[in-house]
Amino acid sequence: MAALRVKEVWRAAGGAAFLLYLAAVVAGLVKVADQPSLDVGLRGTDVELVPADAIFAALAIVVAVRLARRPPGRGALAVPVTAGLFAAWLLATAVPNGTSAVVAAGRLLELGLLGLATVVLVERREQLWLLVATLAGVTLVAVGVAFVGFLGDPGARQASFLGEHDLAALSTMVAAVGLAAIAVRERPGGFAWGACLLGALGVTLGAALASLVGLYLAAAAVLVVALVRSSVRRRALVATAAVLAAVTVGTLEIRSGDLGFLQVLTGREEKQPGEFAASWSQRLIFAYVGLRVFEDNPVVGTGWFPLLPPEEFGRFVPDARARFDNQPAGYFPPADGRFIPQQTPDQVLYELGLVGAALFLALAAAVARAAGRVAARWPHEPDDVPAYVPAAWSASLVGVLAGAALFGGTPIAAIFWLTIGAVAAVARLLPAGAAA
Repeated sequence: MAALRVKEVWRAAGGAAFLLYLAAVVAGLVKVADQPSLDVGLRGTDVELVPADAIFAALAIVVAVRLARRPPGRGALAVPVTAGLFAAWLLATAVPNGTSAVVAAGRLLELGLLGLATVVLVERREQLWLLVATLAGVTLVAVGVAFVGFLGDPGARQASFLGEHDLAALSTMVAAVGLAAIAVRERPGGFAWGACLLGALGVTLGAALASLVGLYLAAAAVLVVALVRSSVRRRALVATAAVLAAVTVGTLEIRSGDLGFLQVLTGREEKQPGEFAASWSQRLIFAYVGLRVFEDNPVVGTGWFPLLPPEEFGRFVPDARARFDNQPAGYFPPADGRFIPQQTPDQVLYELGLVGAALFLALAAAVARAAGRVAARWPHEPDDVPAYVPAAWSASLVGVLAGAALFGGTPIAAIFWLTIGAVAAVARLLPAGAAA
């Protein structure tokens, strides 16, 4: 039986190239900082070489050979071309900032290979399901580790081996597939309900408010696609509402101490300075400083950095302290230290400028258009879950990026590129007449 299953997986994968791709997906979801490394000096900067680099190097060769043999058709180029332009601008802006910035950009763009490989190597529905199964497998292990941690420290957010935001983001992708399967199948099986449960538990344990928003957006995307395809089912609506309610209650319970900004929005006044301070208050401060940096470099930004150096933002910190004088001192970036980007939209704006923001929006538009085309034109059949995946994953990514910045060697960055590639790949799976 085990030998038979191995043969079935091999047949579905279509050979070693796709299994190498799945290995790269798993490697991309493990932080570079958590992998054994060999430091190599490069013009005064230490470059960490990790096992994932070898896997990605092999994958790059496979993708190059496949592209040489079977380049994608013109109809499948919009997403990869806009992604390539955004990546090229990011790398170009890093060059003037020195070797460390180029290395940081390279780490981020290395994960971009996942997106390109997804477009090139996911050529059949069975391969898409193997990708989903791989993501679910990693999520299962991560949620298991997080659950054990939660038992030891009840009420605390759990990072597992990914990080809180990364765990929640990956779990949102799995939950989105589960919601889609419940929406389209007359009798959802164990995978559909299991994916919902696993994803919901992961989002709750990670307790990232941005991914909670991402889950709501993914659920809304599934509903919209169901409306477009005239396949709304009452059971799916009830199940979706139950999942959202459970995750919301659990996440807000864990994050209850970080919701002081809601007190401000309701008009309550602090009895003492900093009473309502919370993590989102700190994000607001960083967003303010980032906006000031953008105003100082509106067209091309500061250029890509691993972390913004003091000369780019330090002079704006005193203004931030004056503007938010009721916030704890620890919430402000040290004027002589490093500025850690908190959210991708802000990061793109002040590091890549209006040019980078325009390319980023063009990429978002291409992804949205491809997802919409899949939703509308995927053949109506008993199990048309792939019609929902691009819209649901793209929507969930919006929430994720609203709460996390892009850094090379992190699961969030891998999820970013993987989602983009998956949207384009599923669009390529449309039948010839429907893909036009």
